[in-house]
Amino acid sequence: MNNEGHRTYDAHDSYGQFAVDWENRIDFDSLRKKRLERARQKMKEHGLGALLLFRQDTIRYVTGTWQHPAGHCDPKIFRYTVLAGDGDPVHFETAGLDRICVERAATWLPEVRTAQIWASAGVATPIITKKFAKEIKEILTKNGVKKEKVGIDFVDFPSLDALQEEGIKLGNGLVVVQDAGMIKFPEELEILKQACAIADAAYARAEEVIKPGMRENELKAEIAKTLYDLGSERIEHITLASGGRTNPFWRHGPTDRMFRYGDMVLVDILHQYMGYRTCYYRNFVVGGKATQKQKDLYKQTYESMYKAINIIKPGVTTADVAEVWAKEGYSDDTYGAVSLLQFGHGLGVSNHEPPFITLAYSKDYPVELKPNMYLAVETYAGKPDDGEAARLEENFVITEDGVEIFSLYPLAGPLMDEIPAIK
Repeated sequence: MNNEGHRTYDAHDSYGQFAVDWENRIDFDSLRKKRLERARQKMKEHGLGALLLFRQDTIRYVTGTWQHPAGHCDPKIFRYTVLAGDGDPVHFETAGLDRICVERAATWLPEVRTAQIWASAGVATPIITKKFAKEIKEILTKNGVKKEKVGIDFVDFPSLDALQEEGIKLGNGLVVVQDAGMIKFPEELEILKQACAIADAAYARAEEVIKPGMRENELKAEIAKTLYDLGSERIEHITLASGGRTNPFWRHGPTDRMFRYGDMVLVDILHQYMGYRTCYYRNFVVGGKATQKQKDLYKQTYESMYKAINIIKPGVTTADVAEVWAKEGYSDDTYGAVSLLQFGHGLGVSNHEPPFITLAYSKDYPVELKPNMYLAVETYAGKPDDGEAARLEENFVITEDGVEIFSLYPLAGPLMDEIPAIK
């Protein structure tokens, strides 16, 4: 089955971006409730009595709240959430306007408190983190879990010391939310479909404007404008490399390098829509006419990607997929890149989530693939002396009998005249 054969996307299964009175669209209230209950269930399965969450993605999964990134967020601890036992989540938000905004917007949250804010190296940090830890202990006690382990997704040394001084036992909380998010709800899949549709449009804009004399950072700006125009909340990164910057090994950040006629351009759009991410590569040739060497690299990348994708279905393991690449001659140190050349990962409220497919450890730690897991598979072709390289990636959901591709921007074009059948 080839790339086009996977494209079972049905426009009637996808809704508009806005709420309307004449059609049931994404039920965000239902999604918030389902994510919360899934997180609570997984928390108990992992032997934890509570979760203490600091990361933006995990807080959003459990509470449905999100603050737009701002310069004052890092390296300060400024917002966090506690989910204790069977109690409602208690969310702590930055004092002042931020807390007021969350209280007014997130009416589904029973309790929003003022967060203690500290910087890891701040002079007053021990005083503040002591207050923080006492408040956490009070919530644990109220919900009857003060003797149970609390799972945390991130912690710095001042807060770690303060929690331990209060006798709070800590465990791994990040794995809980990642485990909860591996199987996607229908609402999540619709959001991911829309996120990919926005990325598709950004790639169309990139191919429309790319030309000799344009700089890499100018192309990034065009992509970013399209993403934001169509509702993207945040751009995590736009990987963009051209010409000799694609190999040896692609450089992730665009620069002021000027495109020349015939350059290969690798682009990966990592943006966030309604909390959910995209991560998929497409390649272009400046001027639209590829050399035979570029076509060969591109075809090798495409075939390596789809040989892996074509075996994916429920019951297959991550080890089985990695073995496809091992049979092609790749290893965990191919070209010295330690398994990141041929790679797979989950996508959701964060960019890299379980399950992971890697030549480094999937053979020893296989994970069974299941329906409604949402993955990205990315491959690379280009030896260090090739001068240029190709890198492709697809985003897809695992269905009952295979996969459905969500990243729909065409792969055929100047680099590949037609899609080859892959077995």
